[in-house]
Amino acid sequence: MKLQFDKTIKAGDILTSLTIALSVIALVLSLAKDRESRAVDQGIMIRIAAANAIVKLDRWQSVQLSLYQELKPSFVESSESLEKKYDVEAVRNKFWRLVNGERIRISHQLLDEQLGTTYLDILSHFPAARAQYIEAFSKLATVEKQVSSDFLRKSQQTILNLDGKRSTYQMAVLVNTLQAQARKSESELKSKSDEVIAPVRDYLLKIIDLPDEKIIDASHNKQTSNSPFQRGATPASRLC
Repeated sequence: MKLQFDKTIKAGDILTSLTIALSVIALVLSLAKDRESRAVDQGIMIRIAAANAIVKLDRWQSVQLSLYQELKPSFVESSESLEKKYDVEAVRNKFWRLVNGERIRISHQLLDEQLGTTYLDILSHFPAARAQYIEAFSKLATVEKQVSSDFLRKSQQTILNLDGKRSTYQMAVLVNTLQAQARKSESELKSKSDEVIAPVRDYLLKIIDLPDEKIIDASHNKQTSNSPFQRGATPASRLC
């Protein structure tokens, strides 16, 4: 008995094969589209988190710099107090209270605006950057304390140096001297905080500029060989 094979191809078989093939292609395209859509959505979320971190860093700097603008009325007030009653110790003590009261108000404002926790959103996507963010904010706090303490020390000394000089005292001289010291401290704080913030901002901008796929790959990279917030270290750019 000989076996015979049907060598004819039926139309139904062709249609069935085509249907299966088209279904597979449609599934693959759908999965690819879903993956692309998820990548786009995740990329947008990461970019928003990075942009918010930049905005909050700039806001932190702006709020800290406002100290020297807010203190301007106290310069006039101190000068007038000394004119009315020439007691340099009392005026110095009152000035100290005014400056520290303003610093406390700014600290509360930073807490209210949650500017000290600016890194939390971006860290949910880039956990490896946690240590670098904490280091950056530690440096910013140190810079602010050094500059404001130096300003307060010099300003108090300026007032105390007027002891025994009642006959030659001029209100405008004290006001102008305190304002000059404030401008110098404000400029110093901006310059030094810029040095800390600039590499953080550069790193975040590089993240924002990455394509969707690469920005996700970067977020999945748990190891960071160099600090992304040191000048010249740009791990995100190396993924391009």
